[in-house]
Amino acid sequence: MTKFEPNNLEKTYKSFQEEVAINTISLIEDNEEKVYQYYDSRGLSNNSTNEAIIMLHGVPGKCQVFYQQIVALTSRGYRVISVEYPPFWTLFSFCQGFHEFLNLLEIEKIHLFGLGFGGYLAMKYVNSTNDKRIKSLILCNSFTSTKGFSKFNKCGGMISWAPVFWLKRKLLKTFPQKNVLLPIAEAIDFMVEIVEKLDYEELASRITMFTYEDEIKDFDFDQKKVTVINSMDSNFVPRKIREKVVDKFPDCKYAKIKYGGDFPQLSNPQEINMHLIVHLRNNGWSPDNNTLKNQIESKNNKTEQLNSSTASSSSDSSSDSEQDEIKKKNSFINQKIIFSPKEEKLNKKEIENEKEIEKEKENEKEN
Repeated sequence: MTKFEPNNLEKTYKSFQEEVAINTISLIEDNEEKVYQYYDSRGLSNNSTNEAIIMLHGVPGKCQVFYQQIVALTSRGYRVISVEYPPFWTLFSFCQGFHEFLNLLEIEKIHLFGLGFGGYLAMKYVNSTNDKRIKSLILCNSFTSTKGFSKFNKCGGMISWAPVFWLKRKLLKTFPQKNVLLPIAEAIDFMVEIVEKLDYEELASRITMFTYEDEIKDFDFDQKKVTVINSMDSNFVPRKIREKVVDKFPDCKYAKIKYGGDFPQLSNPQEINMHLIVHLRNNGWSPDNNTLKNQIESKNNKTEQLNSSTASSSSDSSSDSEQDEIKKKNSFINQKIIFSPKEEKLNKKEIENEKEIEKEKENEKEN
């Protein structure tokens, strides 16, 4: 029987929040300011690569929801950008604004990872713009049509004037109400706090786009560069609807995870991270280990200098326990980003998972 351990999201996220700053980019769209907030792991490892994996959250979400992917993939040498998009009321305006945002980032190669509605937005963007920078897609618990979700907005135009507490309550009702596994319960608690921080415009605009009847039809993108990930126990989007993504991309890589719920990036981060790394490597992005080693050594040296200067300046006024606390804070990210020559390949568990995926593919081809 599988033993489920808590992920300690509250504790690890607090440490992450203390170490990593949120970046902002402002755009003017239709005489209105649109502010994107995002995390960019380039600041964690001095990674100046012009290739990045960009993550889009769903209806409930902020850029914080991918913090575990930022830490894990950065330790492998990847540049990760988690985006919190501003309020857009139409899919067309979202695609326009997102295109301008990517232009300002000045990244040459982009891999898009979308969770839930974020996956639909990623497909809509690729389909609408034919952006040559997009090298691959990862779609997790996503769907190819929003027609089935119009019932979520039964009141139609009511969304435009509904109070924010009503919108939050409506969204939270979609979360599982029954007993769930410990890591999933922890992820739900984390997401409830995120929803509580959303303002009216953020909620109303996302629900409006989500419930607008639309469909991904003709899709001119190399299916072999698409990976679909589905949680078998996802609650909000029915499995039949999620599996239609695989029907849309019959030549895609398809990965199933046994548990994870609606937010597997939080409840089952190890498996999600493994699939992301495999996808990126299959699509030609495997960071150079020597470069990674130099980046991490540089980062560790800077941290050691900071620790020593902090310790010497506070030796007369700080106790040993206070100095230890400072060191812990300064070394949080570096505890996650440790280079070892033995880690040139995926670890044993990741290799086993990779073999299981290949077996599933072979069985599907035989069938």
